[in-house]
Amino acid sequence: MVIVGKTLLVIGLALLAGAVVWWYLFFEQILGENVKQASDCFYYTTDLCSFGAAVGMLGDIPTYSPLPLWAAAVAMISGLAMIAGTRGKR
Repeated sequence: MVIVGKTLLVIGLALLAGAVVWWYLFFEQILGENVKQASDCFYYTTDLCSFGAAVGMLGDIPTYSPLPLWAAAVAMISGLAMIAGTRGKR
């Protein structure tokens, strides 16, 4: 169970890193140096994010979606729970 937990943790961290890079690259092409204005778009889609997505469709980078971020959270929490659960059984 520890191996599965560690694997989920690594997958979650990779997904998180990918989500950060995707978010940054997508919104940087729209907002330039003001990319921090899209910080809410990292974890959920607001009306402003939807507008940015419509504008971003003209760019080279696929429209950002917060789905990988939430998949990363689920994978990391599941992995940590598995690791913690097996450590208590020793």
